[in-house]
Amino acid sequence: MKRLVLLVVLAAVACGKRGDPHPPVPIIPQATSDLVVTQRADKVILTWSYPSLTTTGRSLTEIRNISVYRFVEELPVSALPPAEVDPTVPQPIALFAKVPTVPKAQFEKLSKKIDSIDKANLPAATSGSRLIYTDAPAFRTTDGRPVRVTYAVMTEGANAHGDYSNLVTIVPLSVAVAPAGLSANAKPQGVVLTWSEPKTAVGGGAPIIEGYHIYRTKLDIGLDELAAPINTAPVKSTTYTDTPPYGEQEYRVTAVAATGPPLVQSEASAPARVTFRDQIAPPAPASVTALIETKLVRLLWEPAEAADLAGYRLYRAEGQGHDPVKEIGSYALTTQTVTVTTFVDDKADLGIAYRYGVASLDTNGNESAKTWSEWVTVPKSP
Repeated sequence: MKRLVLLVVLAAVACGKRGDPHPPVPIIPQATSDLVVTQRADKVILTWSYPSLTTTGRSLTEIRNISVYRFVEELPVSALPPAEVDPTVPQPIALFAKVPTVPKAQFEKLSKKIDSIDKANLPAATSGSRLIYTDAPAFRTTDGRPVRVTYAVMTEGANAHGDYSNLVTIVPLSVAVAPAGLSANAKPQGVVLTWSEPKTAVGGGAPIIEGYHIYRTKLDIGLDELAAPINTAPVKSTTYTDTPPYGEQEYRVTAVAATGPPLVQSEASAPARVTFRDQIAPPAPASVTALIETKLVRLLWEPAEAADLAGYRLYRAEGQGHDPVKEIGSYALTTQTVTVTTFVDDKADLGIAYRYGVASLDTNGNESAKTWSEWVTVPKSP
């Protein structure tokens, strides 16, 4: 009987009602903190790191979408006149310098969601470890006043969205059309680039040009939005000399309106290709000595010091007369590269005045100046 009662009690416990299901714990994406804005021609470009963490520091395993928010403010009619703004920066930026930027709380109220990058489109928006978004807002009001544009992004995970990112602000400028006529010529000192100064802005009018940025890539790679220029400061002229690694290179140039941040620049020029190789000749031998022996001339010279030295080329000049000897012509003494620092000329004609030249040769075919010996004559009789 006791056993039966125990079974009944256990059955009653087993058939008890389960509690109400708990809501899933929200997985909140960590807010983006490295949003960056730039302008390229008539486009505004946003870039930021691919979201990877939650607010608890764990890996973010699912992203549903990323929303882009924008707030556009017009320059107040009461803005300071040009006489009171900084003349060293573009006027639209200088005029907005005295206008406070929008605080985050106000941005959240005034901004509008302009786009959403959903999960399926994230791969197309990704470059390396960063995401790229391109916007095309109006750069001026209908009456011609400049505008200032503020952006933020927000990530939505599986069941919750994160906070707004850091705010980034840009005052769009009248950017030049892409520089034209870019040429790249390999010289011994490097690759010399030249191009033409743009005279008009995108959409017409005079462009703002602070200088130029130079970009170098391998062939057919193209120029992405995250590329960094090879110059550290804007190039003020329309020529630049680069010393790249040896090989085939491709160059592009942009006209810079403001270095920022944010950076404001034109579209890149058409590419110019060039093959750069070592064109610097090795040093010439310090001295060349011609020793007269029986029916021959023995040459000795000092070795040239060069890491890429391949050997030497030898030359012989003929002369006539005495004190001084007048040179009547010179020519290569051998067709092959000599790899030692001595040579025997057993083809010298007796009684003829000769002098000998030695030039260093490197592995790229660059030849040094010739170092000449004194005039010597092999006597007709011992």
